[in-house]
Amino acid sequence: MNKYAIENPCWSKGYDIKTIPLHFGQTLGDIGKITPGKMMHMISFMFRLCRILATFKPTVVYFTMVPTGKIFYRDALFTMLIKMFRTPLIFHLHKRGIEEMANSSRHKKWLLKKTFKGVKIICLSEKLTLDIRSIYKSKPFILPNGIDVVNSATVAKPDNEIPQILYLSNLVIGKGIKVFLQSLAELHNQGCHFHARVIGAPVDYSIEQAKAFCADAGIADIVDIVGPKFGEDKFEELKRADVFVLPSFNECVPLSILEAMQFGVPVVATYVGGIPDIIKDGTHGLLIPPGSVKDLTYRLKQLLNDKALRKEMGRSAREAFIQKYTLASFYEGLNGIFKQVINEK
Repeated sequence: MNKYAIENPCWSKGYDIKTIPLHFGQTLGDIGKITPGKMMHMISFMFRLCRILATFKPTVVYFTMVPTGKIFYRDALFTMLIKMFRTPLIFHLHKRGIEEMANSSRHKKWLLKKTFKGVKIICLSEKLTLDIRSIYKSKPFILPNGIDVVNSATVAKPDNEIPQILYLSNLVIGKGIKVFLQSLAELHNQGCHFHARVIGAPVDYSIEQAKAFCADAGIADIVDIVGPKFGEDKFEELKRADVFVLPSFNECVPLSILEAMQFGVPVVATYVGGIPDIIKDGTHGLLIPPGSVKDLTYRLKQLLNDKALRKEMGRSAREAFIQKYTLASFYEGLNGIFKQVINEK
């Protein structure tokens, strides 16, 4: 979303913009490590940042800072530099975990409060504001993510004789891939008819592991472990799907759910992060507790057995997407926030 924010047409028309990319890792092996090369790049970045703040004199600084983990300390340092120049600062939060970090030690809670003091904050959903309640007392802005409208026509779902279930995410245990496959095995044991496709790159759960599980469970002939797909290939998967599943243990506002909504696919997901603010349970899809194979199986069976319900939920999901989650809506909301912050200066 940072890329989309920079490309906001409202900004390019109304503001003089300077961007500073935050890329210090030189190789994939550098990710998560402190290396001499990274340190040199960071020092160079700090001098560049100070020079721009002193000469360009921005009216406001927009920062998609990382609020947790090791990178937070780096971003807290950058925040301190920006505040030294008394420049209004907007944090756009795309990750959660602040509450957990604040509760882990008094030192971390103090640093978080110090870092967030006096800044404006954009959260992706109302529920995600709970993550900052212990360290930020002002009212944050709420701005959902938005994505390009790639399917502008009215969605006409294929009339699949056998319902198609789609998992579209990386193969990550935290994304619920194992829970999903276990649920498919249980559905098969209960005599449900379906065909499922797993689309995503292996991370901490390999394609071989997924295929081996399906073979052992006797569902290899009805579950395709495909690997990653992008662009039009990914959109074709969404067009064919009757049900979209993302049983994650931890999320903010997944763009994959917005993509499913755009294509009129009912969503089965978990009560985590900002998902309940996007998916109204029983209207745009069905929500379950994270980690529950039993609940996922029950909800999927409910949709597999009721074609009319699938179509109605898909239609409602599509309508909600068009009303709230397009890139145009995101641009309009972000521009409104900037105008408000600048006028308050």
